[in-house]
Amino acid sequence: MPATTTLANLDKQHLLEQYGHPLAELLSERYCVQDVLKERIRRTNRKAPPPPARKPCPDPMAAQHRRVLAAAIADWTYRPSTA
Repeated sequence: MPATTTLANLDKQHLLEQYGHPLAELLSERYCVQDVLKERIRRTNRKAPPPPARKPCPDPMAAQHRRVLAAAIADWTYRPSTA
């Protein structure tokens, strides 16, 4: 940013960025406030496409995981609760 930028220049740039028109044009009643705001806030009626469906992928270590689980529950015994 140049060192000669003044606050007034920043305001002018901000108005151009926000509304697309300089302040003199906005105040000259050339543009209706509603029209300027419509231009600024354009809503699309399109819905975002759904995310791609997740494809399941097999566990490359399934055999090892199964062995660990089987070893962990090998000494379990079933005891029905008395109600």
